[in-house]
Amino acid sequence: MSEQLLKLSPHRDLQCFFLTPTAIAAISGASASGYTLSGTWRQQFDWAVVEWDRDNAYEHPSIRYLPDGDLSGLQLSYQETRTSCIPFESNLYPTVDWPSLRLWATGSDGVEHVYFVPLASLATPVTQDYQSASGIMTVQGTPQVGDRVGLSMPVPSASGYPEQHYYYQVQTGDSLQSIAAGLAANISAGSLDFAATSAGESVTVTWNGSGATSGKTGANGNRITIYGFTSAGATESWASPTVTLTGGAFPPTYTVSIDFGNLSGYQDVSLTGTWMLVPTTSVRKMRWTWAADLQPGSFARTEYQVVVANWQVTGTGRQWYVAGPGSRRLEDSGESVAYSGTWLAPAQGNYSGNWIHSTQQIGATATFTYWQNESHSLYLGTQTVSDGATALVTINGATPQTFNLDTPGEQDLIRVPLGVLPAGSYTVTVAHDGPSGTTLYIDFLEIAFPTVNLPAPSHDTVLTLATDWDTYHSQALPAERTAWMIQQLGFGGRVNHYTGALWFYEIVMPGHVYASAQVTFSMPSSGGSGYTQLLIGPSNLSTSQLTAITHYNLPDDTSATVAEAFVCLINNGYTSIWASAAGNVLTITSRAMTPITAAPSTTIALSIASGTGNVTASLSSATLTGGVAGTPYDDSMTDQYLTPYTQYWRTDLTTIPRINRAARDWSTAFFAALLSYGIDVVASFSTELLNADPGVSANLAQRQSDGSPILVATPAVQTNFSPGSLAYWTQVYLDMAGLQAAAGVVPYLQFGEVQWWYFPSSQLTGVAVSMPFYDSYTTSQFEATYGTAMAVIADEYADPSQFPNEVTLLSTLLGQHMASIRMALRSQYPDCRLEILYPVDTNATPNSNPVPAGESVHDPSLDELVNYPSSEWTPQNYNSLKTESFTYTYGRNLTESLQAMAVSAQKGFPDSSRSHLIGISDATAPWVREVDLARHEGLESIVLFALDQFCLIGYPAPSLPQRRSLRQA
Repeated sequence: MSEQLLKLSPHRDLQCFFLTPTAIAAISGASASGYTLSGTWRQQFDWAVVEWDRDNAYEHPSIRYLPDGDLSGLQLSYQETRTSCIPFESNLYPTVDWPSLRLWATGSDGVEHVYFVPLASLATPVTQDYQSASGIMTVQGTPQVGDRVGLSMPVPSASGYPEQHYYYQVQTGDSLQSIAAGLAANISAGSLDFAATSAGESVTVTWNGSGATSGKTGANGNRITIYGFTSAGATESWASPTVTLTGGAFPPTYTVSIDFGNLSGYQDVSLTGTWMLVPTTSVRKMRWTWAADLQPGSFARTEYQVVVANWQVTGTGRQWYVAGPGSRRLEDSGESVAYSGTWLAPAQGNYSGNWIHSTQQIGATATFTYWQNESHSLYLGTQTVSDGATALVTINGATPQTFNLDTPGEQDLIRVPLGVLPAGSYTVTVAHDGPSGTTLYIDFLEIAFPTVNLPAPSHDTVLTLATDWDTYHSQALPAERTAWMIQQLGFGGRVNHYTGALWFYEIVMPGHVYASAQVTFSMPSSGGSGYTQLLIGPSNLSTSQLTAITHYNLPDDTSATVAEAFVCLINNGYTSIWASAAGNVLTITSRAMTPITAAPSTTIALSIASGTGNVTASLSSATLTGGVAGTPYDDSMTDQYLTPYTQYWRTDLTTIPRINRAARDWSTAFFAALLSYGIDVVASFSTELLNADPGVSANLAQRQSDGSPILVATPAVQTNFSPGSLAYWTQVYLDMAGLQAAAGVVPYLQFGEVQWWYFPSSQLTGVAVSMPFYDSYTTSQFEATYGTAMAVIADEYADPSQFPNEVTLLSTLLGQHMASIRMALRSQYPDCRLEILYPVDTNATPNSNPVPAGESVHDPSLDELVNYPSSEWTPQNYNSLKTESFTYTYGRNLTESLQAMAVSAQKGFPDSSRSHLIGISDATAPWVREVDLARHEGLESIVLFALDQFCLIGYPAPSLPQRRSLRQA
């Protein structure tokens, strides 16, 4: 029986996203009954979401479900266990929308609203094993009659004070043990939510809560710090001035039950206002959110995990439909559409049919005409964006339908349902209906015959797709969903998985300093009176709008205990700041990382309120200052191109494993899923890293003769072949081999374009200086070998015969780099398979760059000689040589494409060890014919680059018929 798709299936219609550039997240272990979300938090306000989306911009048209946002007949239940995330029952202020299930739904007013449903109200602990937090304070010294010995807790009292204070007054005959016992008794008798016991000289204080939270305070208590005080002149003291409670825990697992037919929430993110039913008959998307748990100080990088199990969906209306046999698309650049008004030149890219039209002219129209001999469903393929237009759609002159395509902060390719139409001839006009300055996009008109059955694939064991973890089709989707897409489309050849250059590794922020300020307290020896109040908040607010943090000064306070009191108050839950004390000096530190460009809204102001107390306070500054956004790049050009993406975050060169938690979990699951389908896979790394430190001192980047690092368009830094780079990459390859072995796959690693950069300029800067051979390690090796400085090679057209020593050394360094990694891999994994990906076109001349005046084409070229270390790249060392030649494909030169494929044979690799990678981003290029040529060559595998382009453009799958059908005739 053909597979069918069901709504709210974790392995078929969920995806994840995260806060960039700091967080990372991925979904693995996805099935019909659950999934795991995992990754790394790297700063306090990191978040990750899992999303259900009505419109689905991922699958191929043949298996992409048709949009249907009606969830009203469904009930969902699941069990969730989260680690290192803010708990379900946390009392923290929701700086991030972690408390809510958010739904974007269209109400009866015809307008889309965001609804916030408190998840805690839908969650029930599987077991009631709450643990209350507690802490121990120990009295020391010599009892002295009349002294007061007390503790202060930063939790509001029943009478409304922001703190609770309890003390014991020493009586005649008291010992330290009886003082502790008396104080414990006073706390238990006087507090509604704290209990205390004593053991010897120690007092154990436990926060149990009161009312609805009684016995259920859990991990919320772990933020409570209590401080001790004694009266002036007392001979008793506390062994430690403070203690932070520990051991608080919520139940590990919760059952969440969601009845979409009776779901209520708010339209206010603060979870206030009118409680209303959510219109779940028209949901566009839905998001669950998790956030980094609050840490007690400056944030330390933390791995997290959310395990969702026992996922069950019941009710009616769960079936997804897909466009079945005979369905077809009238593309925006086809003969069935005519345009009037002013339209921009069609854009080529990952759109249906490879193109999309757009206009900003009100009244401009796109008119489709077609005839269909059966009843069918009709959909408009378009794009929603910020400042999207309103589309006015008229079918055969009937009453127009209006669709708002404006989605602030979003950009999505969608299909808009236009209705179910009977057989006949149709004229469908789509008009830009304003407002001014907005854009209307036309991608296609789809004539669909909905079916519940997916096409049954027959697998091509040679042809396959490449995946790229830098794209949403891999990184955002569950690993099992990506693997399923490949096999469901009929691809059975060895998958080429590019691990990417952007997300797979760990990152650090060198040189970062959080902004802070100091408050120095002083008070008379007679003790405190009245209260002391700090005002704090964004500097763009007036003083009256700032948050007040108040401490009521105790008669037994000192300037040091006042400082500690504010530490206790601040650290008990303020999400924007944390505090520490040294004597009478309070230091307040921002939890937010220092931005590169400060703004009043991100600068925290601090002031002292005019109080009634006798404690005075002086500020080091009126705002938190001294923050440093991290270590800038060495030069302004690099800073200009990389900073918008990296915000100064750098690749962590020392952590083991090098591959981050999200990439590890996703990769392992992906390999295992492919193995379950009988599909082999090679994992690929290039030399590119977005966050590699391009600085001279780091010596990681390939460099031009003027010292400029090579920055490629990915965007990324092109790393070199120095010992530091080798050490980093060796561990990366070992990490990945271990993941493959853990998944049951015989390790197969690819050196994906591990090369010297091919041109005399960076792709990002476009400034031609020289070839990229001039990092300090390479130049020092040349000088040590030949006793002279390396010559400056101007460009790739240089005559290699004029630089024999340079050519020899450069090829040798590349070969040594790869040989070292190869030997390290096979030392730990003797059966490890290895592949080389060699771009024939970029190494050969001529290429897409014009030959400079006065220069000639040399064969073999400089790039060929330095980038093909023949003594290392042999069939004895490597299991496969994979060629590629995208520029030949897109240049429509199949003769050169065929010659590129032949290189692997010329280098001595048998057909069973030959593979070819083909670019498919241009639908007008003859890549299908190139596939046929590759088949004729008898290659082991033929790889199309890549999955996202294949699906979004909508190429016919190898085992599926063309979508055009006799049903239209």
